[in-house]
Amino acid sequence: MESIKDQMDLGMMDLNQATFYVGEGGFTGLRYKGEDYKHIVLRRIMPIDQPLHYISVADQENKEICILKAVADLPQDQRDIVERELDSRYYSPEVLDLMSVKDKLGYVYMEMRLRNKQGKEYDKSCAVKDVSRNIRMLSNNSVIIFDVDGNRYVVSDLGALNKQSLRRLDAYLF
Repeated sequence: MESIKDQMDLGMMDLNQATFYVGEGGFTGLRYKGEDYKHIVLRRIMPIDQPLHYISVADQENKEICILKAVADLPQDQRDIVERELDSRYYSPEVLDLMSVKDKLGYVYMEMRLRNKQGKEYDKSCAVKDVSRNIRMLSNNSVIIFDVDGNRYVVSDLGALNKQSLRRLDAYLF
């Protein structure tokens, strides 16, 4: 008798039939089960809890091809390609300091000091609308901020912020 798992096609990627590559124009491609997808879209199914597990792989028309269970299961060269693509899609620098936070006409304007994954620090201003949806606690000690342009900013440790930054942000933490 077949198990429920055997009866359902969960769409998990067969790693023996998959090869990620960088193609013309710098697009990420995938050769999978005899097909060549020259431009694919990678999306994290569980972006916060497991950012390198359960990656949806879709074609250029947004039709899902399969799900990659874990990026770590790929050979190093392909892992680098997938991680680079995910990093560019899910750009989310670390918030080091909130220099200014102001409410104005339904928006919250923030001036922040950020650090990207390469360790470079820089200043950036952004606007946040509907703070109850776009400033979210991830855990007891971390926060994610979404701006009006769809960018993400992460405070991975509230305790690491200086007192002024924490005071500026505190009014928006629900």
